[in-house]
Amino acid sequence: MGLREKKAQKVREAIYDAMLTLAERDGYEAATLEQVAERAEVAISTVYRYFANKDAILLDPVERGVGALAGLFRARPEDEHAAVSLGWTVRAALDIGPEHLARIRRLRAQLDLAPGPRARLWDLMHRERLLLEDAIAERSGRDHLWNAAAAHLTLMIVGMAYDHERDSLDETTPADYADRVMAMLHDSGNPLPVRA
Repeated sequence: MGLREKKAQKVREAIYDAMLTLAERDGYEAATLEQVAERAEVAISTVYRYFANKDAILLDPVERGVGALAGLFRARPEDEHAAVSLGWTVRAALDIGPEHLARIRRLRAQLDLAPGPRARLWDLMHRERLLLEDAIAERSGRDHLWNAAAAHLTLMIVGMAYDHERDSLDETTPADYADRVMAMLHDSGNPLPVRA
């Protein structure tokens, strides 16, 4: 990353951190872009250069991460079974440090309270799923239904791991919890719906 890109990244981070801090302090709806600019110590025009609105600021880490699961899947050995690659993809996506996890927790707390960004999040997750589905289809040799189900289940496992981290008092990491979910899904007594 060049010097210009590093500077732009620092500005984006300052704006994002300012938005998150103001939302936590005053509520997302009360925070203004002018306040964000002031707290980030940048001009309001700089905020608009990087972001169209408050929703775009709050969702910036998610927006920039769209396609990450597909990238992790494609990085796995091509001769590895698709289901095994998906298991390692989930592990790699969730094997994050406590600082990054704390940032995700803070973001999720705001998304729980802000309907506009939460609705936009659904669009981003849909894009993430389609990109993962395409990556799976390139390798699996299976039909569309299998690829779609694999992508949906992968995102479900990631979501369950983050939900558990947020809602539970135990100290199981998201990556370890995802391993437990995957093991349970492969167990003979799994809870997958079935018609006799």
